[in-house]
Amino acid sequence: MKIQTLSVVVPTSGCVNNCVFCVSKTHSNPYVNMFKETKSSNRIHYKNDLKQRLQYASLHGVDTIILTGIGEVLQNMDFLYLFNDILAEMNHPFPRIELQTSGVLLNDDHMLFLKDINVNTISISVSNLFDNERNMELIDVSPKLRFTIENICELINKYNLNIRLSLNLTSDYNNINPEEYFKKSKSLGATHVTFRKLYSSTNATPEDKWVTEHKLSDSEIEKIYNYIKSNGKALYVLPFGYTAYSVKGISTVLDDNCMDVSKNADDVLKYLILRENGKLFTQWDDEGSLIF
Repeated sequence: MKIQTLSVVVPTSGCVNNCVFCVSKTHSNPYVNMFKETKSSNRIHYKNDLKQRLQYASLHGVDTIILTGIGEVLQNMDFLYLFNDILAEMNHPFPRIELQTSGVLLNDDHMLFLKDINVNTISISVSNLFDNERNMELIDVSPKLRFTIENICELINKYNLNIRLSLNLTSDYNNINPEEYFKKSKSLGATHVTFRKLYSSTNATPEDKWVTEHKLSDSEIEKIYNYIKSNGKALYVLPFGYTAYSVKGISTVLDDNCMDVSKNADDVLKYLILRENGKLFTQWDDEGSLIF
């Protein structure tokens, strides 16, 4: 079984964002947060559980860790300290570590810490690349935590980390000339752009309804894809089937299903998932996908 990426779900109690299209709210989360027990031997046992799963991922050729969660990763710094201790004990076997965030909690102190734990890419989830007020509206952060994409990218560039702009393809992007995405991304110093088609489940949640009504149309997404193919250079095919392109000097991928873990290849997984209970799964929304 070939696996490139491990998604580590950082346990949090809720989220400082309240994104109208939040994937986590479209399905149940039955996984007990074992990290609540931060004292006594329970924490030691949980650390051992995490280490076993990380060792399994390393033995199966995983070279990239994605720090993610149902909340903002930086809401749980204690877990990140523990995670870094485990990696140090393992002699840091994962050369690439990427943090997924809306950008909401990033500051100088956090950036220094992220560099210390060998994070080398910050993936910023962006719902409107061209209008900061609208972007804040869609992720619904409190007024005291509001920020601009320009300031966040300036901060990341200051510490020489890679910037991935993960563009949530809402209807806000209707009638945008695809070239404008790359002009704006270049001006922000982005090294990577991922166009991310919005996900909706069959559970009829408010988030599912919002996505149905406000997702970018297939014709607009096709326009973006055609621009990428026409103006970009194909670089390589990722293990799960997507082609990465270089467009205007920016590494570019179009992800048409962020919840799909297998793509166009035999014996290949898009990623493994280390959940809040310290156990390893292959599917986000299926407890039966437990590995161990």
